[in-house]
Amino acid sequence: MSSIARRILRDLLHFLGRYPALKRLIVDTVYRFPALDTTLRTVAHRVIHPEAVLDVDATRLPDASRRAFDRMREGPKP
Repeated sequence: MSSIARRILRDLLHFLGRYPALKRLIVDTVYRFPALDTTLRTVAHRVIHPEAVLDVDATRLPDASRRAFDRMREGPKP
């Protein structure tokens, strides 16, 4: 998602936060379309809560923690 789109969506969410009645009307309308509701909730969550950057020096971790950290970095196994 581009930074312009993120900025617009963040401003829109802020605007709706100031007008609860308008927000309720929009939420009730969008709720009737499950696919749209899910997509909008996902996008809004990503804008409000950007992915955290994990910067860990694995050499300074205890052995058990380092093994768990390595497993997390590898991701799920198919």
